Amino acid sequence: MRTQPQQPFTTAKQLTFFKTWNWLKYYHPDFATGQRQADSVFLEYQPQITQAKTSKQLNQTLQQLVNTLGKPTTPATTTATTLPLLTDNLDTVWVYRDANLSPALRKQLQQVYDHRYQGDDHHYLPARNFDTEIPNEPIYQFADSLNLPIAHRMLALAKLQGTLDYLFPHKYLMDQPAQKIITQYIPQMIACTSREQYETILLKIGAAFNDSHTWDFYNQMKHRRKIFRSQYLLPFDYTLINGQLYVTELIATDQCRQAGITPGDLITTVDGINLSARIDTLATMLSASNRAHLEYRLGQYNNYLLLPTNKPVIQLTVNNNGVTKQISLPLVQSKDTGAIRQLNQYFTRRARPSAQGTGLVYPDSSMVYFNIHETFRLIEPIPDEKITAHLDSLFTRAEKAKGIIFDMRDYPDWGGFVHQVYRYFGKDSARYGRYYTVNKENVGTYTYLDDNNTYFVPGIVPEGHSYKGQVVIIVNPYTRSMSEWHTMVLQKLFPNSITIGEQSSGGDGDRKLINLPGNYEFPFTGNAIFYPDGTVAQRKGVRIDQPLQRNIADILAGRDTFLQKAIRLIKGQ
Repeated sequence: MRTQPQQPFTTAKQLTFFKTWNWLKYYHPDFATGQRQADSVFLEYQPQITQAKTSKQLNQTLQQLVNTLGKPTTPATTTATTLPLLTDNLDTVWVYRDANLSPALRKQLQQVYDHRYQGDDHHYLPARNFDTEIPNEPIYQFADSLNLPIAHRMLALAKLQGTLDYLFPHKYLMDQPAQKIITQYIPQMIACTSREQYETILLKIGAAFNDSHTWDFYNQMKHRRKIFRSQYLLPFDYTLINGQLYVTELIATDQCRQAGITPGDLITTVDGINLSARIDTLATMLSASNRAHLEYRLGQYNNYLLLPTNKPVIQLTVNNNGVTKQISLPLVQSKDTGAIRQLNQYFTRRARPSAQGTGLVYPDSSMVYFNIHETFRLIEPIPDEKITAHLDSLFTRAEKAKGIIFDMRDYPDWGGFVHQVYRYFGKDSARYGRYYTVNKENVGTYTYLDDNNTYFVPGIVPEGHSYKGQVVIIVNPYTRSMSEWHTMVLQKLFPNSITIGEQSSGGDGDRKLINLPGNYEFPFTGNAIFYPDGTVAQRKGVRIDQPLQRNIADILAGRDTFLQKAIRLIKGQ
């Protein structure tokens, strides 16, 4: 039996403790039924683990822990099924690879697994596959300025290790091996002397998940302005296209005029830092399933992440029509009331006006347009008993159009819209995807849900209306989670549809949250989504028939590249 690579004992003993504790937390009946509280046990034994000088002392402490638990006696069983399981994440042989575990302790841990808890009411697993909160994970609040005690810092690492091993179905898709991720941060977490350092470590581990659902974790950081060096505001708006940063519109005009910034300028360095290097650095602290999602989010002004500085003036290298120049750019400070007012006015004005009323939108007289973020308006004022009739009247008109455009570049404001499209245009109950959730018979594996209610709303019967026009589906990196799921529905409903745009977020599946010490909620994708043929949606995103790329000329002119392409496709151009 091959042993794991040697690590310093101070690191290896903590990892052995994390792995053992999570094994017991998810498999032992005492923890799984809530008779023992996993966190309390961890915090009780962690000081002894820290003090252990040898493997023998480590084993004595772990043995003591295991001996306080009841001996499980009900053998685990496996339900006979032909349904597929995801087993890529499961690792039950680490017990035998870990050189710090004694033969006796290995035997006990194996017995726990062989008699593992298999009930539906697991204390640390969501009751329903779509529930967001991981249950019974305590909240530990500390003042924002305080570093956490070492036991709580280690608890955070242990919970993240457990999330990777037992709750995150896409561990096998990550760029780095999961155990390597936690291992490399144990010494840093032990030496951590500030809350800012603690948060930085959490961000780096989160980024290693390669999961777009984890992106928003950075917003919870109490010291994010210091971590990301974003103390001041830029006086212009910008976009990031294929790794290149372009100025798109001037906002605080005095600062821009002083620096000589103009729309269309390509920024290549910031304070001497190459922009591509800055993006690579941010990729180590911000989680994204793919590079397209990372760059799309970085290219949004309101994230304040891309141009790093804690100084009121930054030095930029700018290229315009082949001419390179160095400029000093004054940034917007809170005391600059005029510039702040211009920023507020700009973003108020820039907010896209929403469609109004309960009627259809016609981008062209021959076609109908549905924006996934503006569908609830179609039924909002309609009495419940008249909603179906009203939608039928809209779909009947859409059915006569030469083309239908489904714009999926946002999050659905009404989850029922696509189900209503299915009701009207669907012809059968053929599934559009495969949905896997945690397998409570063997935590760490994931089971295919064969229940029709997972894929179709109970009571909705497809009416089989035929659509002979052209359907175009638009996606981009902001097409995420439910938008990706619903895109897959539309692709199945309209097999001759054309999906255009940029790679979607690759964060399909339900979002989960687990509490971490310091009053943080760590988000991640908790279920796995595949196409019917087994093609994975996580990280890869939805299928695209015609990839498109935004271009700076269209952005500067205020043109929607993707919508214009959809219109041309429907017109046969």
